[in-house]
Amino acid sequence: MALPPPWQLQRLTWPHGCKATHACGESLHHSPLCPPDCKAHKNCKRGCPKPCPKDCTKHASTCPDRKEGGLVFTRPKTKKSRNSVPIPPPFVPYLLEHKAQQEEMRAAAGDEWQEHDALFTRPDGQPIDPRDDWEEFKELLEEAGIDDRRQHDGSRHTAGTILNELGVDLPTIMEILRHSQIGQTRRYVKGRSHLAKAAMVRMGDTFMPSPTPAPEPAPKPASETTTETADTRAARARRRRRIR
Repeated sequence: MALPPPWQLQRLTWPHGCKATHACGESLHHSPLCPPDCKAHKNCKRGCPKPCPKDCTKHASTCPDRKEGGLVFTRPKTKKSRNSVPIPPPFVPYLLEHKAQQEEMRAAAGDEWQEHDALFTRPDGQPIDPRDDWEEFKELLEEAGIDDRRQHDGSRHTAGTILNELGVDLPTIMEILRHSQIGQTRRYVKGRSHLAKAAMVRMGDTFMPSPTPAPEPAPKPASETTTETADTRAARARRRRRIR
């Protein structure tokens, strides 16, 4: 089974729709530098924001005339990105079950349902905000006791590493991950240490074959006839007398 991805959900920066762009975003401008012991941005990975220039025209999130920004559906960038995504057969029943649940949500929403032909949606049919998905991913990591990781590492990187461990060649992995260059795929996958060790063992056996042990003789099957024929005639006569 394969799913065609004709569209992708992308967050675009809001542009100003007004003429006084600098005055419109004045409340959001970063003019002073943060102190060395800044606590407001201590949890930000990028650190404290840099001061805005004097003629800054950004910060259109509060502009009343903003347009063409936020979450929008865009076409994938490359032709490979528009190829169908193969789905492992064991996952298909879960997708069918999810589709049945989505039909129940559509019936419950009624006229409030907004159809976007999306696979994963909110109860009203709108696409899920990637920020909400990111927060849920972090919560799952915390509940499972896993160190903090990027969401990108838990999807394409993991898939590429698993396929590499299963012995799938790099061109096939590149096609599944929809990469345009194989060098990009090499950065995604990790080395297969156990396969590398096995390859070195085979190369060592090629140059210096290990001595083959001599096969052990197969034991003769024990049978009643063999046991009796090993006895002498006198021993068999004494055994018959004891039986009588």
